This record gives sequence, C-alpha cells and structure tokens, in this order.
Amino acid sequence: MRTPVVIALLLSFITSPLLGQEPPVLRPGPHWTAAGLRTLHGPYSERELRILVSKSSDRNPAESSSIATLGPDYVSLATEDGQTIIDTKLKRLLQVDRKTGTFRNNSLFAPVTFIQSELRNRNVLRKAMLKSNFGEASMPRLLQVFWTESELGAETNRNAQLDLKQIDHEDGSVSVLYAGEIVAGWTPSRSSLTSEQAKRFGLFLQYNLKLHPRIRRAILAAQKLPAAIRYKRAQGEDTFEEVFRFRILQQAAAAYPLTEKLRPFYKAEKKDPFYRDLLPVMISAVLGQHGKGPKRLEDYVREARAAVARDALFEAWLTLMEGTLHYLPKNAFCQDGEQSSDSCLETAVVEEMIGRDDRILVLRGALSREQRTRNPEATLDTLLRLSRKGVTRGYLLDVFAGNALSEAPELEEKFGLDPAGLITKGILKNPYVPNFYKELGDHFTRRNELIRAYVCYDLGRSLPNRQANDTLEEISAMEVELERRFPEFF
Repeated sequence: MRTPVVIALLLSFITSPLLGQEPPVLRPGPHWTAAGLRTLHGPYSERELRILVSKSSDRNPAESSSIATLGPDYVSLATEDGQTIIDTKLKRLLQVDRKTGTFRNNSLFAPVTFIQSELRNRNVLRKAMLKSNFGEASMPRLLQVFWTESELGAETNRNAQLDLKQIDHEDGSVSVLYAGEIVAGWTPSRSSLTSEQAKRFGLFLQYNLKLHPRIRRAILAAQKLPAAIRYKRAQGEDTFEEVFRFRILQQAAAAYPLTEKLRPFYKAEKKDPFYRDLLPVMISAVLGQHGKGPKRLEDYVREARAAVARDALFEAWLTLMEGTLHYLPKNAFCQDGEQSSDSCLETAVVEEMIGRDDRILVLRGALSREQRTRNPEATLDTLLRLSRKGVTRGYLLDVFAGNALSEAPELEEKFGLDPAGLITKGILKNPYVPNFYKELGDHFTRRNELIRAYVCYDLGRSLPNRQANDTLEEISAMEVELERRFPEFF
C-alpha cells in the first residue's frame, strides 16, 4: 500500500507534462517528464564507465562511432543524433531525439514480449518443417536454432545441444564455430571490468549486438573489455559480418543521462491520433484531472437506480456493466445471497429489468463466450445493430464490438471498422475505467504493436481508484514471468 508520506513526497518534487503534477504512484509510465524520472535516480555514490564504440560491417565498411555509458542502474548509447537509455531500475527504454529535443519513454517489457512471441512463432514453424522431413541444415537460416537465438538474443532451451565450438588462439583471441563455420570471434583487451561493469556491458551487448547468448556469456566470463567483437548475421539465406571495436574513455561520477529540458515526444506529435488525441486524455485521467474525476461504484449504482425509476432499463443495465468493468473484481450487480446496498443493485430489480427490455437478453447472448467463439460475425452484427435508443452509454457496445473484432481480424474488411477506434470510444468517454485500457492493450498485443500495448497497460495500472486484483494484474504477473524467463534483458 502506498503511504501518505510517499504520495506527499512525489507531489512535492515531480512536475507533470500536462497539468502540473505527476500522479502519486511509483509506476513511471510514458506520461512522466524527464525531470520526474531524474528524481527517482541518484545522487549516485558510484561511478560510470564510458566506452568509445566503433561499428562497421562488410556491407557498410565506413565506421560509425558512439559512446556507451555503463552506469549503476542504466546503460546508454549516445550518437550524434540521439541516445538510447536502458533504465534497469524503472524497467524503461528511453529514446532521445536531439533534433526535436524530445524523448520516448517506453516499457522495457515491450521488446522482451516481442522476443518471447517471436521465439515461440519461429519454434512453431521450425517444428512444422521438421515434421515435413526438413533437416536443421536445410531449413531457412532464420528458423535454424542458432540463427534464431542469435538474432533475438534469447534461448528457447538453455540446456539444448548446439553444435558450437570455441577455439582459443595463442594471441589470446577467440573464434567460435557453428556447424564447422566461423560465426563469431573476439579479441580481449587489457582493460578489466568489475563484476558489476561486466553485467552492464552484458546488457549493452544484449540490446546492441546480435550475438548468440552462449557466445555473449563466454565473452563476459573473462571480465575484460574486448578490444573487438566480430560476428555473422543471417539475412535471408546469406550472412554478413558486423564488427564492433571498444576503447575505454574514462570513468566519471555517475549521472542519470536524461536531461531535464527534454520534452515527452507526444507533445510535439501532430499526425498519429493515438499519441496526439488519445494519450493526453489518458494522462489527464491518470492524474485524476479529467472531468470531475473518477466515479465511485456507488455513483454507478445510484445512476442505475435513477434510470430504472424512469423506466430506462437498458441504460440502467449498461450503467451497471460500466461500473462493474471499472471496479472489477467488485460487481455492481448484487450476487446470490448478497444484501442490497449502495454499491450493488438488488437481484429482484435486475431480474425485472431482464424481463422487460429484450435488448438486455440480446446483449447477454452476444457477449457469451460460446457465441463469440462459435459465430464472431453474428456477435459483431448484433453489437453493431443493437438499438441505442434512450441510452447514453452506447460506447460500451463499441468497446465490446472492438474487442470481438480484434479477436476475429479476418472480419475487419467485411465490417470496415478498426477495433482500436471502437475501443478508443470507451476511453474517450470514460478514461477512468482500467478494463478499457486492458482491452486496447490486448488489441495492440494481438497486432504485435507492443509499444502501444504497454502504453495502455502502464497507464491503466496508474489510474486512481484502481482495484487490487483487477484484470490488469495479469500484465503485472506476466512481467514477473518475463523477468524470470529472460533476466539478461533486465
């Protein structure tokens, strides 16, 4: 539970990108300013290590240079145009654009979720080809285990047999062979790394070089900075070589590399409606500043009772559904044996509503798991055609339709609708409902738009009045599993 002291402290020193205050939560999402993020780091007693990095390839022989910084809880790579920062404390991936003076603040779990999904997808294809009597060597390179795991930087099975052989040369250099072919090599330098520096350098390699995890671990085991690393990458059925060279520049007092003057990039966004139109509404809700603030469950029930009193039964039903979605796992419909109260509508009234407005029965049928699975087209048709006469919460039907359409992408062209646009209608009308954020995030996950998915997940989990153990806890549990399954990315 967050203490009042923590809330007061955060409100006192963090400024909001939109409304003057950051939300009183320690979940730094895409809405946090550079100044706000900096306050959660340092001042450091440790030092950072700066390394000159030069990169070339046989397809682009001209060397490009950048500076890598290994800090206590961050790793950054700075170029002339920008900077990428991996924040291991806050689990954020920050990308700075120097030309515009802006930065992107995304979840570190987004790229790792992609890698997990891609590993799974390639493994499915690989198994299908094995069943069709393809041998490992005759498969496309990007389905072969070694090349897949090198490109993604993660292993399907850490204990699996792999035809790798390491050769140590007299001059101290090392070569690695896969199936008899030299695929990587490195030359050590005299510069030693502490165990913590080696860990941070490993994180740098993880995000910037396409090395197989076993080769990366072999490089780090020496706890010395390599003078050079070269390795082959697969591109179609061909390979090409990349070369990285490293030289220590200096050690200096650690300083979080995000400068205070940088603006969140979406404030300059003019084209993408997700960032231009929707994100500011979501952020204002996270701050509790949208409209009159979040409704209480009792507010929904009171509005539903008022709708029943004026015989607007479908409106009452939708109101109770919205209240339930807002406060899951609580329920605005009184459950069996539950006494009526200000926070739920009694069973007898609900049963009378069902019997007197056919739209309620139609909606319940359309939303049943059996109907959605068996005939998604009929479900969509029902939700879109259902009369909205006399209701103000028709956007709930749009959210339900958007979710159903997202689960059946083959129907998008037939209906000519965008699932994200439908679900967005719910957020624009009531941006305090965490379930809407979960539905939109899940849609983006299905479409492999994971940066946007985690924007929704992060903001949904930062909303005021959010209940413990709601549907977004699935995301928190998934993040714990990702960190356990792929610790080298964090």
